[in-house]
Amino acid sequence: MTISTFSISEAVAALKQGEVICYPTETFYAVGCNALDPLAVESVYKVKKRSDSMPLPVLIGSMEQLPLVTEVTSEIVQALANRFWPGSLSILVTASDRISPVLTGETGRVAVRVTPHPVAQQLCLEAGVPLVSTSANLSGRPAVIAASEIDPELLENVAGVVNLEPAPAGGLPSTLIEIVGPRAVSIVRNGAVSGIELRTSGLAVVPRVAGA
Repeated sequence: MTISTFSISEAVAALKQGEVICYPTETFYAVGCNALDPLAVESVYKVKKRSDSMPLPVLIGSMEQLPLVTEVTSEIVQALANRFWPGSLSILVTASDRISPVLTGETGRVAVRVTPHPVAQQLCLEAGVPLVSTSANLSGRPAVIAASEIDPELLENVAGVVNLEPAPAGGLPSTLIEIVGPRAVSIVRNGAVSGIELRTSGLAVVPRVAGA
């Protein structure tokens, strides 16, 4: 099948029109949309065949976009941002009223990170919105690092693909953490940022409570 390949400007226009696109991140190809558009968010779930009880993570292009995602600020988020962003550390934060409950899986929280990938970063900044960023694969199938590896069934249901360098590096996904105290975090999902790195930044890393 023929893949509709987007330039940055074409992808930004599609995002503003509520479309779903595929684009590269630092780890894998992502499928996503404007995270502030509830209908577009619902489309991402349908494209991936993903249960809408599972929250979707978001990317931002800079710290200046964080207020679009959360209205709750804290010293620990700022400290983590200064140390690890842009980078592969996703932080669970209280979702802004602008974030659809669908995106959070009705939890009221959303995972966010400032992406270090220049293409994903540019998309966020030029579109002026946070982007949903979930791996560009049908639910349960492997994540991919090349546009040519994206499942044709998924591609049939997106507006287009941003196939620009640098290619995703693969490896571990972003580490997902939640803040559990003034200087303490728990790891929800292990990934590219290790517990040792978190500890050397002055944080306590405590076991996550089962079912939390």
